[in-house]
Amino acid sequence: MALTFFKIPRNKKFNYRPVYYDQKKEEREKRMKAALEEETGDYEKALRERMQLQWKRTAGARSRRASNQRLVIIFVVIALLFYLVFFV
Repeated sequence: MALTFFKIPRNKKFNYRPVYYDQKKEEREKRMKAALEEETGDYEKALRERMQLQWKRTAGARSRRASNQRLVIIFVVIALLFYLVFFV
C-alpha cells in the first residue's frame, strides 16, 4: 500500500432502476378490474369508473381538436396579413 497525501475522489454508485409507465396498460387493467367488480355486484362503482375513463378520453380529444382549430385560425390570419401587406 502506497502512501498518498491527497485523496483521489471516486465515482459514486447508485442503485437506480428506472420505472416504465404504460398508460394504455393501466387503463386496460382498470377496465378488467371494473368488469370483475361488475360481475361481483358492485355495479355503481364499476359504472362510475367507466364513466371517468370515458370522460378522460373525450377530454383529451376535445383539447386536441381545439388546439388544431386554433392553429388553423392563426395560419389563416397570418396568410391574410401577408396578402394584405405584400399584394395590396
